[in-house]
Amino acid sequence: MADSGMDHIKVETAELAAGVHELRIDGSLDWSNFAKVETAIESIFARNVYKIVINLKHCKYISSAGFGCFISSLDTAMKNNGDLVFASTPPEIQDVFNILGLSKILRFADDAKSALAQFNKK
Repeated sequence: MADSGMDHIKVETAELAAGVHELRIDGSLDWSNFAKVETAIESIFARNVYKIVINLKHCKYISSAGFGCFISSLDTAMKNNGDLVFASTPPEIQDVFNILGLSKILRFADDAKSALAQFNKK
């Protein structure tokens, strides 16, 4: 099968503060690579960390598989007194969150620092 070019994604994690990790997504998140994001989130959960800032600053596209991964992860986080906060979301991706009605159940911040502050407002 030919490479569609859609499977290239870079996923990085880092500790932002005690009990809060950041997940940075660079590229297009779709059916061919959402498992990379899912695995990264699961590895954070495996450390008993359930507060995650998802930095979308360099994310170009998110398919339904990617949105499904986030909703599933949100459920796990909230069951463990955690949450997901999306940071630096590009306007075109924010529009999709809004159209899908996900902006009513997810939280957003302008950047990672502001996202970190969101965890104290819960």
